[in-house]
Amino acid sequence: MTKRDDFSPGTKKTLALRAAYFCSNPNCLKLTVGPSSVSTKALTTGHAAHIHAASKLGPRYKPSQSAEERKSIENAIWLCRECGVIIDSDECGYSDVQLRKWKADHEEMVSEIRTEGYSRSLELLRSGRMEPQIAKQIIASMEDRRALWVTFDAEFPDRVRQSLDELRYRFTSIRGELQDGTPLDGILLSMTKTILSFFKTVESSDLRTLRCDSGNLEWRQFSDALATLRKSIGVQIANLASAYDIAMSDDLKYITPHNVEEWHE
Repeated sequence: MTKRDDFSPGTKKTLALRAAYFCSNPNCLKLTVGPSSVSTKALTTGHAAHIHAASKLGPRYKPSQSAEERKSIENAIWLCRECGVIIDSDECGYSDVQLRKWKADHEEMVSEIRTEGYSRSLELLRSGRMEPQIAKQIIASMEDRRALWVTFDAEFPDRVRQSLDELRYRFTSIRGELQDGTPLDGILLSMTKTILSFFKTVESSDLRTLRCDSGNLEWRQFSDALATLRKSIGVQIANLASAYDIAMSDDLKYITPHNVEEWHE
């Protein structure tokens, strides 16, 4: 039997918590934990995947790693089971560099939307529901932003840039109607930071000429950055819509996180 350097239960739990139990694949919106039909139990479809394989027979195996490095949290990424199978089955399609970027971007996104300021703003929104018309403006301003939901192969990167720039300016305009530091101002500031983070990630690429090409490293960087942005915005607008009981279009619902369709023990 081939020796495996598996993660400890403690490493798996910490990894899952750092990912907030969401799959770290920027293109996946699955929540990997939820209630069981038995009131005293919970179910999970999460998977602590190795970036470099746990054994010589696995994908992206790195002989120079020690056993401790191989089973450390730095060599782990939290995924839903489906995405875990995909990255291990298509070894050449997912490099260790890309997986580390997925992990870093996902944890940064989780950190951003769980900051004290954002959390406080969200709680105040839920309890006070101040400026409901402005909350509706925020949701409405994203309804026609195809950059947030259209399939990547049908989109042009420079069009995405223009659309997100317009959305950022729209957020700035709406913030002008609010007092600094109000709950809605905090939510808008957080989403603006998300957009600016996307621009920073792709600033080295010429978006005017970039086109869909899975073999192009710049395209993969762009598509992963856009997927991360959509995921972050999706979480934030879902919170906002929930706080104000605002109905979202099907297009916006498409980028909001959802539970897995089937749960397994």
